[in-house]
Amino acid sequence: MKFWTRAWPRATSISKVEDLIFTRRRLSLCGYTFLAANIAAFAVHFVAGNWLIDRAGNYISTDFLQWWLGSRVALGRGAAAVYNDSTFSAARTLVTKSAPPPISYFHYVYPPTMLLLCAPLARLPYVTAFFAWLAATVGLYVLALYAILPSVLSIVLTFVPLPVAKSVYEGQTSFLMVGLLGLSLLFMSRRPYLSGMCLGLLTYKPQFVLFFPLALVITGQWRVVAGATGSASLFAAATTMVFGPNAWLLFLRSSQGANPATFLPPNMDALNQTVLGMMHAAGAGLVGAWIVHLAVALSATVLACRIWLQAPVPHSLKAAAFSIGVLIMTPYMLAYDLTALSVPAIFLVADALEHGFVPGERLVLLSCCLALFLCFNFTVGPIVLVALMGLVVRRVRYVTNGRAHTDISELRPPV
Repeated sequence: MKFWTRAWPRATSISKVEDLIFTRRRLSLCGYTFLAANIAAFAVHFVAGNWLIDRAGNYISTDFLQWWLGSRVALGRGAAAVYNDSTFSAARTLVTKSAPPPISYFHYVYPPTMLLLCAPLARLPYVTAFFAWLAATVGLYVLALYAILPSVLSIVLTFVPLPVAKSVYEGQTSFLMVGLLGLSLLFMSRRPYLSGMCLGLLTYKPQFVLFFPLALVITGQWRVVAGATGSASLFAAATTMVFGPNAWLLFLRSSQGANPATFLPPNMDALNQTVLGMMHAAGAGLVGAWIVHLAVALSATVLACRIWLQAPVPHSLKAAAFSIGVLIMTPYMLAYDLTALSVPAIFLVADALEHGFVPGERLVLLSCCLALFLCFNFTVGPIVLVALMGLVVRRVRYVTNGRAHTDISELRPPV
């Protein structure tokens, strides 16, 4: 308990400041204003012909265009046409009436399971398919977060960070990923097979399941492993039946051009929001960057597993630690994918609303949110993840030091 009593005199003033800043009225004003402003901005861009479709009726490229067009081409001409750069570029030029940027990143670089996910939308017109995709994935995102914390205001606040707005604008897969990850972690203790099924579907973005094989084995969650193995196998089998076994070989062959230091094409100037990406941006060599990344990733995995195995710790903190481990482990995460930070944040807030906020916790969460507005210019992902893990560890230390968890909101200076 020395950790808490030593910090308490300063923490008292911090709590008073937080109580003044984080009122429900101010949070509501901020959240709903940002949400309304984003919706208005999307509407203005769409009407002005700057989003999805221009005034001439031509398609405007978004990230969703890749997946919609990929499934459309694969269903009509086979997977070979999708993973052939020249063929796919020609198809892209045909539908957008303009040449794609001269970088290989705009070729199809996703696994065949993504072709299957978007196949139902491939026969729809582009704009209709975009909004159908957005409705389904954002709906899953909201459903998962609301299941974790049934608070409308909290869900609205998750739409404030810039990566979330950009994910909407581009029709990114981040909402689908967050929904599956959040539901999997929510169900992991009470419905392990369903949790594993969600993980199996998450393999459409394989870099975000690298954490789980080791973590689930260490924590002995074999039913989750069974559910994930079965779900992923059925997912892959269905994809193979529709697009053929050769689709997997074509995908692996198309991935060979990525830079092993960034997982991006050599001529793609983008920020990888991972420890690997941070080391690369700092000028570290390939070997050094990978050594640091693996060391941090394995340390985060061990820490998350240790937290999971501690009996007094509530599930919300265990799930928050696991979700942070997932995002630290991946070597490839672009700024849009930082939408996934909503998962550890919502688990932390759920625990705090039930048991009380630790002094300074709300200011750290606010700082993390503000830092995300820099994510398209700087590699801030690892910094935010370390800060969130620090919040989890702080709450866990309080629980494991022998005090009742509900006492967090009742801390007083020692008499």
